[in-house]
Amino acid sequence: MRSFGVWLLLLGLLTGCLGGREPLPSPVYPLPSPTATPTPGPAALYEMGLTHQQAGEVEAAIGAFSAALAQDPAFAPAYRARAAAYLALGDPAAALADGQMAVALEPRDAAAHALLGEILRRGFRDPLQALDAYNRAARLDPAMAEVLFPARWECAVSTARSDRMADLAAEYTRLHPDDPLRFYYRGRTLLSQGLPRVAIRMVGDAIREGGDVAALWVVLGDAYAAIEAWSEAVICYEAARSLMERGDSSLYVISGRPAAALAVALGTAYLYAGRCADAESAFRHALILAPDRSDLPAWIGRAMICQSQLRSNGGGGGEPPVTP
Repeated sequence: MRSFGVWLLLLGLLTGCLGGREPLPSPVYPLPSPTATPTPGPAALYEMGLTHQQAGEVEAAIGAFSAALAQDPAFAPAYRARAAAYLALGDPAAALADGQMAVALEPRDAAAHALLGEILRRGFRDPLQALDAYNRAARLDPAMAEVLFPARWECAVSTARSDRMADLAAEYTRLHPDDPLRFYYRGRTLLSQGLPRVAIRMVGDAIREGGDVAALWVVLGDAYAAIEAWSEAVICYEAARSLMERGDSSLYVISGRPAAALAVALGTAYLYAGRCADAESAFRHALILAPDRSDLPAWIGRAMICQSQLRSNGGGGGEPPVTP
């Protein structure tokens, strides 16, 4: 019994001690501080912009390039890339401002000069200044000369600068001494210089010596058209058409829509040769290939008038009812 009383005494003491004490406070640990996210630098933002650009996300690309330039206003690659994005977005003025800044910051950057040429050619329809920019790019990086050649040639033709065309024809001959297309560029230069008969001799010799490609037949047809030898021009254009139908792609190097251009040339030659129904068919075919050409309905109308005049004349011979 005594031991039981001791136990009750101890229990009472413990209960009194614990019940009279305040609960111990919970330990307080410091909260972890949030990890700071590093701000991307100009180079990282530039790379992000390029990723957006390659994905076709033009506005997002412009935002990333602009953020890069906000951090580093002298970061030339971002100006160049943003200029290309603005051009793709249809804002040539903004593209020009950025393109000029890229060239000013990196005057020996061939790609920046080439882009400036694109902006001037496509955005402002200024082929002369575009050609100068392209040529600076080619001088800074000779490997770009051939890549830019079609655009440079287009600019030279647009400006009707036979001297620039002659320089480019010589350059092409130097780079491609065995390519029949060298005679195309030389022949086209001769036409711009007002020498169609010289062009006829030179291009005719080239064709006879194995240069039987559609592009040479076209420039030969253009030379005959320049002296109003329409029957000969028809023969040349028909030969070019036949070669294209068999897979000749040489004209695609010269023109973005060669089939439409050839159909117009052939229709014109038919018309002035007195083959009015063939002319109408050719012009209507050209209209299918190039519905944005606003001059074609007028040409179709002329071909229809020509047929009417032929019927009125009884379909007899004599001079063609339509003259240049």
